[in-house]
Amino acid sequence: MVNRYICKAVLKTVLLLSVIFSTSLFASYSYEGDVNINDKTLAKMKEMGDELFEKTSISTAIVAKEFMDKSGFLEVKDKYLKELKAPYVLWIFAKKYDKRDSVGINQMFSSKDLEGKFDKSSMFSPFGGSFTKLIVIQKSKSDPTAAAFLNGYADLTDMLAESHGVKLDSSIGSETRSTMDIARVLMYLTFFVIFIWYLKVKFFKKEENA
Repeated sequence: MVNRYICKAVLKTVLLLSVIFSTSLFASYSYEGDVNINDKTLAKMKEMGDELFEKTSISTAIVAKEFMDKSGFLEVKDKYLKELKAPYVLWIFAKKYDKRDSVGINQMFSSKDLEGKFDKSSMFSPFGGSFTKLIVIQKSKSDPTAAAFLNGYADLTDMLAESHGVKLDSSIGSETRSTMDIARVLMYLTFFVIFIWYLKVKFFKKEENA
């Protein structure tokens, strides 16, 4: 009889712990991946994600892989969408998708209550998105993945926080993004100057040979 009560107590404890674990698994911020994002960047992203959840109850989950095929993508997507509780945002990224070297995947899903609360184009636009403008620099000597994720995720959390009328103390702020925009403009300006110089040199040589 005593053993029976003990078994019931143990079973209840196990069930309670499983419920706590399952609800906290994706409670605030979670990251899963094997791409080159350093610990310092991940720690900063976690800080922003945890504060966002604390102030708005919005959960954010990021899955970032070097490679992902179609079945792997669907498996990850289904797994997270079943576990995440609204309100949530799920971001799935892979540098290479389905054995195509030059093609990746970059998709974001959210609960219905967050529709219109953030602008994906401000993150993923090829002409200046907070994430895309860095990740597309494929010829860079250093891997831009960490900077791109920090920049993009900061943009996302700021938009979500603003939509709920709060401000994140952990936000990297607009100053960092403005600095990056200035650096990008300077880089384009440098390319433009080099191109003009090249045209002048080429034109000057043609005149000499004429």
